[in-house]
Order: sequence, then structure tokens, then C-alpha cells
Amino acid sequence: EYQKQSPEFLNNYLKYKRYIDCGAQTTADETFFDLRTLFRYIKLYLYDKTRLDTISKEEFRTIDIKDVTINDLEKMRETDLQKYIFFLDYTLENISKTRNRKLASMKRLYEYLETNNFISVNPTKWMESARVEKRQPKYLNLNESKQLLAITINSDSRYKIRDYAIICIFLNCSLRLSELIGINLTDLKIDNSEQTLKVTGKGNKQRIIYLNAAVCEAIKAYLEVRPKIDKSNRDYNALFISSQQKRISKRSVQNIIKTKLIELLETLGKDNEK
Repeated sequence: EYQKQSPEFLNNYLKYKRYIDCGAQTTADETFFDLRTLFRYIKLYLYDKTRLDTISKEEFRTIDIKDVTINDLEKMRETDLQKYIFFLDYTLENISKTRNRKLASMKRLYEYLETNNFISVNPTKWMESARVEKRQPKYLNLNESKQLLAITINSDSRYKIRDYAIICIFLNCSLRLSELIGINLTDLKIDNSEQTLKVTGKGNKQRIIYLNAAVCEAIKAYLEVRPKIDKSNRDYNALFISSQQKRISKRSVQNIIKTKLIELLETLGKDNEK
């Protein structure tokens, strides 16, 4: 879908990131969203600068980038792109971590354009990231993990067995979100001789994870209720299926985890009151 929204040189760059640079599909997707913001700003900055101080977030998101050219990118100087970073901060209200990610995406695009002689000067070469305060990771202890699983399996949700399997895998297998939603039925081996899961991570690198009894039990229970999907469906092989009979999305899994964690916090709060 986003190829239809993009100028051809951006599509070529994203294909390079995906297939030549061996990046994950999710990395290419995130790069597109970052660069779409940059291209919208460049179009506004070069051709409708008077609106920069008054445009709303909603209006900004409607700017079409299909006609942005490499020449437009080459017109931007370092000071112009520094203003873009300020725009991300004050108009789009991006936090420093998000601004740094968008800066990194921009720098990599300009490096690619310079290396391949599409532009003569890289204006991002000396731009620096903002400082981000390191946060200590938050984690669940063993008792909290057990409570989270209990809350999930004892809920009234029609998808509780699927959601239980998802959370059980997260707690036991140390997977990234993209790795979990990418699991296929053919990646699983759960029989008397072997209990393993083949995971495809960043750069299409694969690794084998050995599953414990709890995870195997959760997956087997889910497979008994998993929707039967016709082989003509492109997501036929996906392990976790949404209500639309498609591979479950990142957002859906994030919402599942967020909802159950909120319920856990509420339960822990009641226990503390007691």
C-alpha cells in the first residue's frame, strides 16, 4: 500500500533496505513511516512555508508525498533539517527517542543517496541525536507472571486460549513482537521426540528455541481451537490468527498485553488493600 503513496526513488531505497541490506520487513515499514514524515515536511518547507507555524497534526498527515523528488531533498541544508527536528518536537510533539529514530532514518537515506551519487552533499553528516535518559527495564516477578497467565485464561474473552498462548510464549521464549506474530505452523515441532520453535529474527536470521512443557501445553490447547482456514488464504500458515482470519497484527498483540497488564495492576492493587 505504501508503495502507491511513495515516489519511485523511495520505493527503490526501501527495497534496498529489505533485500540488499537484509533488513526485516518491519524495519522497512518503520523506515517508510519515518521518511514519510520527513517528505511531508520538505514539501511544506519548500513550497508552502507559511503554513509551518499554523498547520495541525491532522492537516500535516494529509500531505501527499508522491511528487517529492531527489532534487527537493538536495535543496535542504543542514539548518533546514535542524528546523525539521524542531518541528517534530514542537508541532508533532514527538518525544526525544522518536525524534532520534527519525533523525537516524533520515541520515541513512541521505548516506544512501550520497553513496550512489544521487546527491553531491550530505547535509545530515554532522547532525547529532538528542540525549535520551536511559530507563531501567520493568519486569514481572514469578508470582506476577503466574497471576498474569491466570487472569488471561480465566477471562470471559472468546480468544482467551489464544491470548494465553501468546503471553505464555512471551514470558518463556524471549521473543520480539515481530518474531511472535511471524511464527508459522511449519516453524513448530511439538511431538514426543522434539519440542522446538524456529524463529526468524532481524536480518532474516533464524534460531531454534527449545520449548518447555508449559509453552507446549499452551500451544497445543490453542491449536485445538485455532480457526480452520482455507489454503487459499495467504495467512493459512500463520500460527496466531485474528478475528478476521488473518495473521494477528502487532497492534492487536500490543492491545492484548496492555489490557491484561492493566487487569494485573488492578488485581495487585486490590491485594495490597487487603
